[in-house]
Amino acid sequence: MSNNLKKDYKPPVEESKDHNMSSDGISLKQTDIDDDDIDQDHNRTVNFEPSKGLTTAEAEKRLLEYGRNELEDKKTPKWLIFLQQLWAPMPIMIWIAAFTEAGIQNWPDFGILLAIQFINASLGYYEIVKAGDAVAALKKSLKPVATVKRDGKWINIDAATVVPGDLALLASGSAIPADCIVNHGTIEVDQAALTGESLPVSMYRGSKALMGSNVVRGEVEATVEFTGSSTFFGKTASLLQGNDELGNLQKVLLNIMIVLVILSFTLSLTVFGVLLADGETFSDSLSFTVVLIVASIPIAIEIVCTT
Repeated sequence: MSNNLKKDYKPPVEESKDHNMSSDGISLKQTDIDDDDIDQDHNRTVNFEPSKGLTTAEAEKRLLEYGRNELEDKKTPKWLIFLQQLWAPMPIMIWIAAFTEAGIQNWPDFGILLAIQFINASLGYYEIVKAGDAVAALKKSLKPVATVKRDGKWINIDAATVVPGDLALLASGSAIPADCIVNHGTIEVDQAALTGESLPVSMYRGSKALMGSNVVRGEVEATVEFTGSSTFFGKTASLLQGNDELGNLQKVLLNIMIVLVILSFTLSLTVFGVLLADGETFSDSLSFTVVLIVASIPIAIEIVCTT
Protein backbone atom coordinates (compact mmCIF):
# COMPACT_ATOMS: atom_id res chain seq x y z
CA MET A 1 0.00 0.00 0.00
CA SER A 2 1.37 3.38 -0.97
CA ASN A 3 2.29 5.61 1.96
CA ASN A 4 0.55 8.50 0.18
CA LEU A 5 -2.75 6.68 0.34
CA LYS A 6 -2.99 6.07 4.09
CA LYS A 7 -5.99 8.22 4.95
CA ASP A 8 -6.98 8.15 8.59
CA TYR A 9 -8.76 11.56 8.56
CA LYS A 10 -7.70 12.45 12.11
CA PRO A 11 -7.32 16.04 13.28
CA PRO A 12 -3.92 17.39 12.23
CA VAL A 13 -1.01 17.30 14.64
CA GLU A 14 1.16 19.67 12.64
CA GLU A 15 0.86 21.57 9.42
CA SER A 16 2.10 19.85 6.28
CA LYS A 17 4.59 21.75 4.14
CA ASP A 18 3.69 19.84 0.98
CA HIS A 19 1.19 21.77 -1.13
CA ASN A 20 -0.03 18.49 -2.61
CA MET A 21 -1.08 17.25 0.82
CA SER A 22 -4.01 18.26 3.00
CA SER A 23 -3.46 19.74 6.42
CA ASP A 24 -3.50 16.28 8.06
CA GLY A 25 -1.01 14.76 5.64
CA ILE A 26 -3.56 13.06 3.40
CA SER A 27 -2.67 13.00 -0.28
CA LEU A 28 -5.67 14.07 -2.29
CA LYS A 29 -4.15 14.09 -5.76
CA GLN A 30 -4.96 11.26 -8.09
CA THR A 31 -1.47 11.44 -9.52
CA ASP A 32 -0.10 10.31 -6.15
CA ILE A 33 -1.66 6.87 -6.61
CA ASP A 34 0.83 4.21 -7.68
CA ASP A 35 0.22 2.41 -10.98
CA ASP A 36 0.05 -0.89 -9.08
CA ASP A 37 -2.88 0.47 -7.09
CA ILE A 38 -5.02 1.01 -10.20
CA ASP A 39 -7.13 -1.69 -11.80
CA GLN A 40 -6.79 -0.55 -15.42
CA ASP A 41 -9.64 -2.75 -16.69
CA HIS A 42 -12.26 -1.38 -14.31
CA ASN A 43 -10.93 2.11 -13.48
CA ARG A 44 -10.72 1.19 -9.82
CA THR A 45 -8.35 2.22 -7.04
CA VAL A 46 -7.47 -1.14 -5.52
CA ASN A 47 -5.51 -0.02 -2.46
CA PHE A 48 -6.80 2.95 -0.50
CA GLU A 49 -7.91 3.73 3.03
CA PRO A 50 -11.61 4.69 3.19
CA SER A 51 -12.63 7.86 5.00
CA LYS A 52 -14.33 7.54 8.36
CA GLY A 53 -15.80 11.03 8.22
CA LEU A 54 -14.64 14.50 9.18
CA THR A 55 -15.21 16.83 12.06
CA THR A 56 -16.97 20.12 11.40
CA ALA A 57 -13.76 22.02 12.13
CA GLU A 58 -11.73 19.94 9.68
CA ALA A 59 -14.43 20.26 7.02
CA GLU A 60 -14.46 24.06 7.38
CA LYS A 61 -10.70 24.15 7.13
CA ARG A 62 -10.71 22.10 3.94
CA LEU A 63 -13.51 24.22 2.49
CA LEU A 64 -11.23 27.24 2.82
CA GLU A 65 -8.32 25.28 1.35
CA TYR A 66 -10.06 23.67 -1.64
CA GLY A 67 -12.98 26.02 -2.20
CA ARG A 68 -16.67 25.33 -2.64
CA ASN A 69 -17.84 22.32 -4.60
CA GLU A 70 -19.15 24.44 -7.44
CA LEU A 71 -18.27 25.06 -11.05
CA GLU A 72 -17.17 28.49 -12.17
CA ASP A 73 -20.05 30.14 -13.94
CA LYS A 74 -18.21 31.83 -16.77
CA LYS A 75 -20.52 33.22 -19.44
CA THR A 76 -19.53 34.96 -22.64
CA PRO A 77 -22.19 37.22 -24.17
CA LYS A 78 -23.69 35.65 -27.27
CA TRP A 79 -23.08 38.76 -29.35
CA LEU A 80 -19.38 38.53 -28.49
CA ILE A 81 -19.30 34.85 -29.47
CA PHE A 82 -20.68 35.79 -32.88
CA LEU A 83 -18.18 38.63 -33.34
CA GLN A 84 -15.33 36.27 -32.45
CA GLN A 85 -16.32 34.11 -35.42
CA LEU A 86 -15.73 37.11 -37.68
CA TRP A 87 -12.25 37.85 -36.35
CA ALA A 88 -9.95 34.86 -36.76
CA PRO A 89 -7.19 33.93 -39.25
CA MET A 90 -9.56 32.52 -41.89
CA PRO A 91 -12.31 35.17 -41.58
CA ILE A 92 -9.63 37.85 -41.89
CA MET A 93 -8.65 36.32 -45.22
CA ILE A 94 -12.25 36.62 -46.39
CA TRP A 95 -12.43 40.25 -45.27
CA ILE A 96 -9.28 41.08 -47.24
CA ALA A 97 -10.65 39.31 -50.32
CA ALA A 98 -14.05 40.99 -49.98
CA PHE A 99 -12.64 44.51 -49.67
CA THR A 100 -10.28 43.83 -52.57
CA GLU A 101 -13.31 42.98 -54.72
CA ALA A 102 -15.04 46.12 -53.48
CA GLY A 103 -11.96 48.16 -54.37
CA ILE A 104 -12.17 47.07 -58.01
CA GLN A 105 -15.98 47.47 -57.86
CA ASN A 106 -16.70 43.81 -58.46
CA TRP A 107 -19.90 43.93 -56.42
CA PRO A 108 -21.30 40.45 -57.21
CA ASP A 109 -18.15 38.73 -55.90
CA PHE A 110 -18.10 41.14 -52.95
CA GLY A 111 -21.65 40.08 -52.01
CA ILE A 112 -20.80 36.38 -52.37
CA LEU A 113 -17.77 36.71 -50.09
CA LEU A 114 -19.80 38.54 -47.46
CA ALA A 115 -22.43 35.79 -47.62
CA ILE A 116 -19.73 33.13 -47.14
CA GLN A 117 -18.33 35.08 -44.20
CA PHE A 118 -21.61 35.38 -42.33
CA ILE A 119 -22.74 31.81 -43.08
CA ASN A 120 -19.51 30.42 -41.64
CA ALA A 121 -19.79 32.72 -38.62
CA SER A 122 -23.37 31.61 -38.01
CA LEU A 123 -22.41 27.93 -38.15
CA GLY A 124 -19.52 28.45 -35.73
CA TYR A 125 -21.76 30.46 -33.40
CA TYR A 126 -24.38 27.69 -33.43
CA GLU A 127 -21.85 24.99 -32.51
CA ILE A 128 -20.34 26.99 -29.64
CA VAL A 129 -23.72 27.98 -28.19
CA LYS A 130 -24.95 24.38 -28.46
CA ALA A 131 -21.94 23.14 -26.48
CA GLY A 132 -22.53 25.82 -23.84
CA ASP A 133 -26.19 24.89 -23.53
CA ALA A 134 -25.22 21.25 -22.99
CA VAL A 135 -23.00 22.27 -20.06
CA ALA A 136 -25.77 24.44 -18.60
CA ALA A 137 -28.23 21.54 -18.81
CA LEU A 138 -25.79 19.27 -16.97
CA LYS A 139 -25.31 21.89 -14.25
CA LYS A 140 -29.05 22.09 -13.68
CA SER A 141 -29.22 18.32 -13.26
CA LEU A 142 -26.83 18.44 -10.29
CA LYS A 143 -28.82 18.16 -7.06
CA PRO A 144 -27.85 20.60 -4.30
CA VAL A 145 -28.04 18.18 -1.32
CA ALA A 146 -25.45 15.61 -0.17
CA THR A 147 -25.45 13.15 2.74
CA VAL A 148 -22.11 13.08 4.58
CA LYS A 149 -20.78 11.98 7.95
CA ARG A 150 -19.72 14.87 10.16
CA ASP A 151 -18.79 14.56 13.83
CA GLY A 152 -19.81 10.91 13.73
CA LYS A 153 -23.36 11.63 12.47
CA TRP A 154 -24.99 11.40 9.07
CA ILE A 155 -26.37 14.78 7.98
CA ASN A 156 -27.74 16.37 4.82
CA ILE A 157 -25.74 19.39 3.68
CA ASP A 158 -25.53 21.69 0.71
CA ALA A 159 -23.50 19.79 -1.90
CA ALA A 160 -21.46 22.96 -2.46
CA THR A 161 -19.88 22.48 1.00
CA VAL A 162 -18.66 18.92 0.35
CA VAL A 163 -14.85 18.71 0.65
CA PRO A 164 -12.16 16.14 -0.28
CA GLY A 165 -11.98 13.49 2.43
CA ASP A 166 -15.69 13.61 3.30
CA LEU A 167 -17.48 10.31 3.84
CA ALA A 168 -20.53 10.48 1.54
CA LEU A 169 -23.56 8.20 1.37
CA LEU A 170 -24.49 7.22 -2.18
CA ALA A 171 -27.98 5.75 -2.21
CA SER A 172 -30.43 4.76 -4.92
CA GLY A 173 -31.99 7.83 -6.54
CA SER A 174 -29.35 10.26 -5.30
CA ALA A 175 -26.96 12.35 -7.35
CA ILE A 176 -23.23 11.88 -6.81
CA PRO A 177 -22.11 15.24 -5.33
CA ALA A 178 -18.40 15.00 -6.22
CA ASP A 179 -15.84 12.56 -7.61
CA CYS A 180 -15.81 9.72 -5.08
CA ILE A 181 -14.14 6.35 -4.49
CA VAL A 182 -16.51 3.58 -3.40
CA ASN A 183 -15.47 2.26 0.03
CA HIS A 184 -17.28 -1.07 -0.11
CA GLY A 185 -20.35 -2.79 -1.54
CA THR A 186 -21.88 -2.46 -5.00
CA ILE A 187 -23.96 0.19 -6.73
CA GLU A 188 -25.19 0.81 -10.24
CA VAL A 189 -24.59 4.28 -11.60
CA ASP A 190 -26.16 6.06 -14.56
CA GLN A 191 -23.36 7.96 -16.32
CA ALA A 192 -25.29 8.73 -19.51
CA ALA A 193 -24.97 12.49 -19.03
CA LEU A 194 -21.16 12.19 -18.92
CA THR A 195 -20.27 9.25 -21.17
CA GLY A 196 -23.40 8.58 -23.22
CA GLU A 197 -23.61 4.98 -21.96
CA SER A 198 -27.17 3.77 -22.24
CA LEU A 199 -26.95 1.21 -19.40
CA PRO A 200 -25.98 1.76 -15.74
CA VAL A 201 -22.42 0.88 -14.75
CA SER A 202 -21.76 -1.45 -11.82
CA MET A 203 -19.25 -0.10 -9.32
CA TYR A 204 -17.43 -1.91 -6.54
CA ARG A 205 -14.83 -1.12 -3.88
CA GLY A 206 -12.31 1.29 -5.37
CA SER A 207 -14.48 2.30 -8.35
CA LYS A 208 -14.59 6.00 -9.18
CA ALA A 209 -18.09 7.49 -9.11
CA LEU A 210 -18.12 10.81 -10.97
CA MET A 211 -19.90 14.03 -10.17
CA GLY A 212 -22.90 14.56 -12.44
CA SER A 213 -23.96 10.89 -12.49
CA ASN A 214 -26.80 9.28 -10.52
CA VAL A 215 -27.14 6.13 -8.42
CA VAL A 216 -29.92 3.92 -9.79
CA ARG A 217 -29.50 0.88 -7.54
CA GLY A 218 -27.76 0.02 -4.27
CA GLU A 219 -26.34 2.01 -1.38
CA VAL A 220 -22.68 2.48 -0.42
CA GLU A 221 -20.37 4.76 1.49
CA ALA A 222 -17.75 6.57 -0.56
CA THR A 223 -14.72 8.78 0.04
CA VAL A 224 -14.79 12.16 -1.71
CA GLU A 225 -11.67 12.51 -3.86
CA PHE A 226 -12.15 15.68 -5.94
CA THR A 227 -14.59 18.59 -5.76
CA GLY A 228 -15.56 21.57 -7.91
CA SER A 229 -13.43 22.37 -10.93
CA SER A 230 -11.02 19.52 -10.08
CA THR A 231 -13.67 16.89 -10.87
CA PHE A 232 -13.97 15.15 -14.22
CA PHE A 233 -17.17 17.08 -14.89
CA GLY A 234 -15.58 20.36 -13.84
CA LYS A 235 -12.60 19.91 -16.16
CA THR A 236 -14.89 18.99 -19.05
CA ALA A 237 -17.13 21.99 -18.40
CA SER A 238 -14.16 24.37 -18.32
CA LEU A 239 -12.98 23.07 -21.70
CA LEU A 240 -16.43 23.45 -23.26
CA GLN A 241 -16.94 26.92 -21.83
CA GLY A 242 -13.72 27.92 -23.45
CA ASN A 243 -10.24 28.90 -22.45
CA ASP A 244 -8.04 31.20 -24.48
CA GLU A 245 -5.65 28.29 -24.94
CA LEU A 246 -6.13 26.31 -28.15
CA GLY A 247 -6.97 22.63 -27.97
CA ASN A 248 -4.89 19.95 -29.73
CA LEU A 249 -7.32 19.67 -32.65
CA GLN A 250 -7.43 23.44 -33.09
CA LYS A 251 -3.61 23.59 -33.13
CA VAL A 252 -3.45 20.88 -35.80
CA LEU A 253 -6.09 22.61 -37.93
CA LEU A 254 -4.35 25.98 -37.53
CA ASN A 255 -1.04 24.50 -38.71
CA ILE A 256 -2.79 22.93 -41.71
CA MET A 257 -4.43 26.24 -42.60
CA ILE A 258 -1.14 28.14 -42.35
CA VAL A 259 0.51 25.72 -44.78
CA LEU A 260 -2.45 25.91 -47.17
CA VAL A 261 -2.53 29.72 -47.04
CA ILE A 262 1.17 29.94 -47.89
CA LEU A 263 0.80 27.50 -50.79
CA SER A 264 -2.35 29.23 -52.01
CA PHE A 265 -0.78 32.69 -51.99
CA THR A 266 2.36 31.45 -53.73
CA LEU A 267 0.48 29.71 -56.53
CA SER A 268 -2.16 32.44 -56.87
CA LEU A 269 0.44 35.19 -57.18
CA THR A 270 2.16 33.09 -59.82
CA VAL A 271 -1.12 32.85 -61.74
CA PHE A 272 -1.63 36.61 -61.30
CA GLY A 273 1.76 37.28 -62.88
CA VAL A 274 1.04 34.91 -65.77
CA LEU A 275 -2.32 36.60 -66.45
CA LEU A 276 -0.70 40.03 -66.57
CA ALA A 277 2.01 38.69 -68.85
CA ASP A 278 -0.65 37.31 -71.21
CA GLY A 279 -2.19 40.76 -71.57
CA GLU A 280 -5.14 40.51 -69.17
CA THR A 281 -6.19 43.73 -67.46
CA PHE A 282 -5.07 44.36 -63.91
CA SER A 283 -8.67 44.41 -62.66
CA ASP A 284 -9.62 41.10 -64.26
CA SER A 285 -6.37 39.45 -63.16
CA LEU A 286 -6.79 40.63 -59.58
CA SER A 287 -10.44 39.53 -59.44
CA PHE A 288 -9.59 36.06 -60.75
CA THR A 289 -6.68 35.76 -58.30
CA VAL A 290 -8.88 36.68 -55.32
CA VAL A 291 -11.49 34.11 -56.31
CA LEU A 292 -8.74 31.51 -56.72
CA ILE A 293 -7.35 32.24 -53.25
CA VAL A 294 -10.76 31.98 -51.61
CA ALA A 295 -11.57 28.75 -53.46
CA SER A 296 -8.26 27.13 -52.55
CA ILE A 297 -8.43 27.80 -48.79
CA PRO A 298 -10.74 25.57 -46.65
CA ILE A 299 -12.40 28.44 -44.78
CA ALA A 300 -14.83 26.21 -42.84
CA ILE A 301 -12.32 23.45 -42.05
CA GLU A 302 -12.74 23.78 -38.26
CA ILE A 303 -16.55 23.73 -38.47
CA VAL A 304 -16.52 20.67 -40.74
CA CYS A 305 -14.06 18.78 -38.53
CA THR A 306 -15.88 19.50 -35.25
CA THR A 307 -19.51 19.13 -36.31
